[in-house]
Amino acid sequence: MVVEELGKADGPPAVRGVLVRASRVAETRAALPDEIAVLTSAMDALRLDPDLIVECAGQGAVVDYGEEILSAGCDLMMIAIGALADDALRGRLSEAARGTGAQMTLPAGAIAGIDGLAALKLGGLDTVRYISTKLPVAWKGTPADDNFDLNGMTERTVIFNGAAREAALRYPKNANIAAIVALAGIGLDETMVDLVADPAITDNVGRIEAEGRYGRLMVELSGHAAPDNPKTSACTALSIVNAIRNRSNTVVLG
Repeated sequence: MVVEELGKADGPPAVRGVLVRASRVAETRAALPDEIAVLTSAMDALRLDPDLIVECAGQGAVVDYGEEILSAGCDLMMIAIGALADDALRGRLSEAARGTGAQMTLPAGAIAGIDGLAALKLGGLDTVRYISTKLPVAWKGTPADDNFDLNGMTERTVIFNGAAREAALRYPKNANIAAIVALAGIGLDETMVDLVADPAITDNVGRIEAEGRYGRLMVELSGHAAPDNPKTSACTALSIVNAIRNRSNTVVLG
């Protein structure tokens, strides 16, 4: 979806190459235009001399490739922000970026209000809570599978309540937004998170509740699940596209 949306813009191709696992080369090659290279190593991607590399592959990709990309002086945009809940990794990535002048960009993903939260942080925040509500099937393959009957669930159920750091690390495919809410606000250990399974909803719902010295923030975004992945919302891809376009837009909102 990201490649498709970027391809709608005028001018030269926005995407020069796509980095995938070796096992997915043939599948990816068949799905992309011929002018977009299909690559299997970060070094190959960097040889294309990109202005920006965008991670859309999960926390493992941030771990495997992030430091190499930033150390080469290339900007990195990541959507698997939960990887930054690992302090050691975040420190290495930050040091690599400082050393070359590269920049890490963290798109909001399937949540609204990150700009307001970051602004309130400057004046002092007291509490921040993030609530993520998805269909029970979206929590399959997570620790919730061990403690709840996700297939037979009939009512709204909180499957996790705790700090953003734990949520992001225990639920790497579902709770990356918990990390960006925490980083924009009061921190990974102070930001509280509820992860909820609700068989009655139709869309994934993300909600921020925050209070501080200069105001109160309550914002909720209800987004359709991605067609091929109920764990994430389709607007996550659109958030990436918007962040990429903002790098060259004359007027930047937010």
